[in-house]
Amino acid sequence: MSAGAFHGGAFFEAIGVDLLHLERSTDIISADVLDAWFDPSPRVIHFLQSHLPFLLRTSPPNHAEGFVAEVARSRRLPESSILAGGGSSALLFSCLPRLIAPGARVLLLEPTYSECEHIAGTLLGAEIHRHPLREDGGFELNLHRLADDIRRLRPDAVLLVNPNNPTGGAWDRQAMLGLLDASPSATRFVVDETYIDYAGPDESLETEAARRPNLVVVKSMSKVYALSGARVAYLVAAPEVIDALRPWLPPWPVGLLAQAAAMEALRDPGYYASRYAETHSLRENLRARLAPFNPLPSRANFFLIRPPGAGELARRLRAEGIFVREFPNGPLSGRWLRVSVKDAAANARIAGAML
Repeated sequence: MSAGAFHGGAFFEAIGVDLLHLERSTDIISADVLDAWFDPSPRVIHFLQSHLPFLLRTSPPNHAEGFVAEVARSRRLPESSILAGGGSSALLFSCLPRLIAPGARVLLLEPTYSECEHIAGTLLGAEIHRHPLREDGGFELNLHRLADDIRRLRPDAVLLVNPNNPTGGAWDRQAMLGLLDASPSATRFVVDETYIDYAGPDESLETEAARRPNLVVVKSMSKVYALSGARVAYLVAAPEVIDALRPWLPPWPVGLLAQAAAMEALRDPGYYASRYAETHSLRENLRARLAPFNPLPSRANFFLIRPPGAGELARRLRAEGIFVREFPNGPLSGRWLRVSVKDAAANARIAGAML
């Protein structure tokens, strides 16, 4: 049991964490986590099925060299700027202690991904400053206000999630570059881009991170490539930053099965682009159906709603096998719920149960 940040995933209580009754998953809607509603690319499934015994019994390359090379090729990055890891959270836990000194001044959005504050504040003892997103403005991401806070506080580090989880808002790439250019060069930006591919194909800052010493980008392959169960991600930074981080990551950072799945996924961009387009359509359809609950705009595969009696609604949904994300503390506590986008049938079931 973790003593860290609170996460979704309560749906496994209904399936069983012993994994002996996975057939139950067909009756459960796991809208409390942000996994993709679609399956991995067919070429991923075919490759894994064709080589499954070998992939399971064989040790992976020591440092995920093939995966790193494939990321470099598909993302047009130098290999010297890439580190592989077993999920974006694993990379954050491994690397943030090398990027943020104990007691450093750290600026976070509020609300945002809860592990940011857990690592920086609880584990590293950083001096945490919060940039509150205003509820009366729909938790809009306002770069001018954020830039003012950065100029005023002159933090050692700024930790961002873009698109932001749990609000779903996103900054476009040019606006982010303007923020970086206007900020003190001594301020390090760490940007988690787990959901960035939903926002657009050219929105990532990873090519900038490869050349800016004060920018680090973490890219999960879980949510946008339907590989949450594989636990695979990569981090992009300037080569000198990568050289300082590399010794702190263990050998065999990503399992061979996960590497194979990720590499095949990167080789099929057309499939995923079509799934992202479908995701936007499904999201907007579900938001329209849930209009009585004030659904907020989003550029990711989830959005916030504010129903009356949020906690009671979540409990009622659980009784019907539908799990949505509650917030036990913070500015969303007791009033807001996060709903992840599922396929059309599941979305219809969610809407029908809520209304």
